[in-house]
Amino acid sequence: MDQQLQLVENDELVALEQAWKQSLGLLAPGINRPSFESFFKTAKPLSVEGKTIAIGAASELARIFLEKYSEMVKTALEASLGQPVDVIFSVIKPVEKKPGRPADVRATKAPARVVSSISLPLNEKYTFPNFVIGPCNRLAHAAAQSAAGNPGKVYNPFFLYGGPGLGKTHLLQAVGHSILELHPRLSVAYVSGEMFTSHYVAALREHKSEEFRKKYRSIDVWLFDDIQFLVGKERTKEEFFHTFNDLYQMNKQIVLSSDRSPRDLSPLEERLKSRFESGLVVDIAPPDLETRIAILQSKAESEQAEVPFQILECIAILIQTNIRALEGALVTVLAYTSLMKVPLTVETAQEILSRYVIEKKFTDLTPDAVQRAVAQVLQVDVDDLRSEKRQKDLVMARHTAMYLSRELTRCSLNVIGKAFGGRDHATILHACKRIKTLMEKDPEVNTTIEQLIHDLKTGKL
Repeated sequence: MDQQLQLVENDELVALEQAWKQSLGLLAPGINRPSFESFFKTAKPLSVEGKTIAIGAASELARIFLEKYSEMVKTALEASLGQPVDVIFSVIKPVEKKPGRPADVRATKAPARVVSSISLPLNEKYTFPNFVIGPCNRLAHAAAQSAAGNPGKVYNPFFLYGGPGLGKTHLLQAVGHSILELHPRLSVAYVSGEMFTSHYVAALREHKSEEFRKKYRSIDVWLFDDIQFLVGKERTKEEFFHTFNDLYQMNKQIVLSSDRSPRDLSPLEERLKSRFESGLVVDIAPPDLETRIAILQSKAESEQAEVPFQILECIAILIQTNIRALEGALVTVLAYTSLMKVPLTVETAQEILSRYVIEKKFTDLTPDAVQRAVAQVLQVDVDDLRSEKRQKDLVMARHTAMYLSRELTRCSLNVIGKAFGGRDHATILHACKRIKTLMEKDPEVNTTIEQLIHDLKTGKL
């Protein structure tokens, strides 16, 4: 009897692990890449009791971060399992290892090569051998390898840009891995724009600015992800500028990534743009069909799954612009067919991904698209939404469009403000707060906006 119970528990945990993999695919598009890799990918399901699922975080910091996104995690798990659940988070206790084993020696030596106090961990999968090369990224890959082979001597700074999910973070971390292997005495720091800002704000608050500068200006290789996060943060940009200059003048390797080219990083001072453009600037384009299929083949191998070519081709045709979404789509199909015990066919894949493709359209929304939808439903002119006109109905429509732009697009407050005639971020925040208040107090307003959200997500508007 006990053996039978143990088998049932094991089956439940296996199903939960598969559901968690599927949930990660659903969560990835809504979380910035460094945070997703550091906190979500390192988490794992621990147990399920009734409707309650326990998720283990790699550290206390990771647990706190996951708690902030608990509703998103809950929604993703419910979609993966097809039933309501509750989610709790705890810290995974590290397994104590016996000293003296080769694996232990490697594990203790590797962090010494990285400025651990300011660096995010490097994902072990993000290496050059694991990067799928195609016409869309061949130049970026070759340049990254050259920079890693001769840090500080060629292509410095190296500025990499492209849309979300195209491999920028992979290449950045691959540079870090390669330098740690080829030049083990060099210190490498991989940070995101969000992390740099947090470090700087904390240093100001704790009166540790000199310690902050000493840490950042003592590194040999600076891998900076999501530089666009600094747009609009004046004091942080100033500190970044001086850190950049100091490292550059000491011939330290600097690799930067952004979702847009230096010319399009507005509003950003010309002095920063000119420094970015003083090195090599390379873009990564969306992968072509053949490259997308190759990426899926690589992902299937890593998942130890045999997937017919027709299925991979089907997914590659449906998901065209985002590698993260592409890999997530494969994980979704594999998890669903395994959990629901249905055959893996082209028809099944198309049916499963019909919802996934809708979600993709939703994440690609822009403020302009939101403005057109709001103007159509609330019967106002699109140009008036961007104007200074203050009629009551028009202000309500404008605030609604601002709120939806913040909720449904990946754009920063500054980008949204620019789309509405150059308004500042405080105006956008005020509009969002007002609409939230109205939705809580006025059922009619709530119904209208919920319908707009639904229609925008499903592509009806």
